Amino acid sequence: MSPKLPIIRRRIVTDANGRTCRIEVMIEQTSDIIKYPPEGIKCVFRVFREKGLGNEEFELILLIDNHEPFGFHYHDRLPTVHDSRLSIHISNWCDAWNIFDEKLEEMLNEKT
Repeated sequence: MSPKLPIIRRRIVTDANGRTCRIEVMIEQTSDIIKYPPEGIKCVFRVFREKGLGNEEFELILLIDNHEPFGFHYHDRLPTVHDSRLSIHISNWCDAWNIFDEKLEEMLNEKT
């Protein structure tokens, strides 16, 4: 059984380099099954990271979402290129959340 929608979660963590990251997960039922196939569920999984240690400016570094004409996809060239996307061949938000968690874990543990 799936959790009740909407799901909205926000948290703040620190990455391996000591930078603050804001994590946001939003999953909501809409009536638009054309824009958000197959069930009209809109999903946004994203991470913002401070641009530098102690910097108050944040940049989007991880984004997985779903909408037509792309379906579920990963923005693979953030933060520099927002319009670059790679399709994720899944059909439900639970799988998308699992992929997001895997990418998030990699990103948080990456030393630069």
